[in-house]
Amino acid sequence: MGSFILTSLDILIAIIGVAFAATAYYEYAKLRALREDFDNFKKQFKRELYQSQKATQRIIASYSTADPDKRIELIKSALELDPLVFNGFNALGFAYLDKNDLQQAINAFREAIYRHPGDKAGYFDLAHVYLKVPNKELALEYLKKAIEIDPSAKKDLKDNILFQDLFEDKRYKALFAQ
Repeated sequence: MGSFILTSLDILIAIIGVAFAATAYYEYAKLRALREDFDNFKKQFKRELYQSQKATQRIIASYSTADPDKRIELIKSALELDPLVFNGFNALGFAYLDKNDLQQAINAFREAIYRHPGDKAGYFDLAHVYLKVPNKELALEYLKKAIEIDPSAKKDLKDNILFQDLFEDKRYKALFAQ
């Protein structure tokens, strides 16, 4: 009877050992897969960071390019690299404004708002182009939205010469009373 208990105990310990080894191997395999995922993430992050930096440099270079067509081409190439590059669609909108292509400017500024809905600049820029169309109602609507998303926009609007055509408008003045 004593040897039966010892044999059973030996078998039980062997089973526990095999289970422990199997669990260790399973965890090791999961850890390797996690490491591979992390390495892939790191490579992707580096690639995206590089693309973003390249795009940013092109946006910056566009600021010193006098020819609107060349500026548009440069900005579009930046946006192909990184559609979320800071100020990309805003810069594109102003390049179209320089060409007096108001519809394309509107499209670019709308895209800026779509890509960065929490940034007041896109709303300001769209309001600016709507004043050129002219459509004061839409301009005022976008200025109001800018203030709604960022109350500090009131300070930026105060005496802003881009909106001087609205200075005497009671609706414009009402934006500051809110």
